[in-house]
Amino acid sequence: MVKYLKMSLCGQPQRGRCAIVTAEPKHLDLIDKSFDPLTLTTGRFRPGDADLFVAGQTDDVKRRIGEAELLYYRGNVQEAMRRFEEIADVGSLPAVTASILCRSICLLADGSVDTLMDVFRSAAALKGVLPEDDPMRVLSGYLLLYFNILIYNAPAIRFPEVGVRAFSVPASLKPMAFYVYTHYLLEIGDVGRAVGMAEGALLTSDESVPLPEINLSLVICAGYMLRSEWSKAEYYFRHAWELAKPDGLIMPFVEHRRMLFGMVEKCLRYSEPQVYKQIQDLANDYHRHWVYIHNALTGDEITTSLTAIEYNVAKLAKLGMVNQEIADFTGISVNSVRAHLRHIFNKLGIESRKEISHYVI
Repeated sequence: MVKYLKMSLCGQPQRGRCAIVTAEPKHLDLIDKSFDPLTLTTGRFRPGDADLFVAGQTDDVKRRIGEAELLYYRGNVQEAMRRFEEIADVGSLPAVTASILCRSICLLADGSVDTLMDVFRSAAALKGVLPEDDPMRVLSGYLLLYFNILIYNAPAIRFPEVGVRAFSVPASLKPMAFYVYTHYLLEIGDVGRAVGMAEGALLTSDESVPLPEINLSLVICAGYMLRSEWSKAEYYFRHAWELAKPDGLIMPFVEHRRMLFGMVEKCLRYSEPQVYKQIQDLANDYHRHWVYIHNALTGDEITTSLTAIEYNVAKLAKLGMVNQEIADFTGISVNSVRAHLRHIFNKLGIESRKEISHYVI
């Protein structure tokens, strides 16, 4: 018998508790080179065909996972989370893995902090009960790394073996693995390698796997923004949006909002006002929840007092942009930039731009 972790979610009182259950050996047949617990995230479909792709899944579990993923990527976080809770009770290893991985992101967006940390511990336990050479163990390692990226901002975390293992995961998971690793490199300040590896992954990727391409493009966009190469950053942002728009996949832009300071305004505020508002509303909640968890675990003082536009202005000022450059980039007037900076200084109780770096990230 093979032991693995299953989230026990049969009813509200049990939510977040973990139980070790046994699986028949036949479940090991699911863990091979084609193993893939994420129907949509790593699925092959053309932009605009996400619904058809999910509906066409002949395996009931994979179809249910895809439906829940699609709800999440379109911004229906609570319903997606409910679906993933149900999927965890199916009893197969791919279903449990998909539930743990996807619920972690839903819980962060929803602000369910205690349950999020329970899921984190569940992922650690899942990795601990798997054999050393099991592909699931490698995938669990990436899940834990992604948790660290999301929650801790990964400033002092070093996972040198992850870059090597990105080449050894099952083929269907390679785009996801490279995305997680390049995101990690960007967070620890290795911008050159992050951009180079992400661009290399895009060059060799299959164009019919849109979600990893969207995420990789947003990592590249963020990298070029940090290097003040604004035209390149904008190119990759617009490329990501062209892939996401036909299916309404807005959550990648919400998840990366902290890294895309100002670019969402520049590219979507006037051309896609309804979508822009939806992204902003979701991103405000996501950011507030992330800051709450991050500060509690790290002792940082990342602020929650700034509005979305104030936070973006603060980020751009932190990068060294002068008022005119901030105005040109965000599409607002210089006087508005000055007003936002006054509000930022007043809210944070600071007197200079140099002090901003303590409160934004």
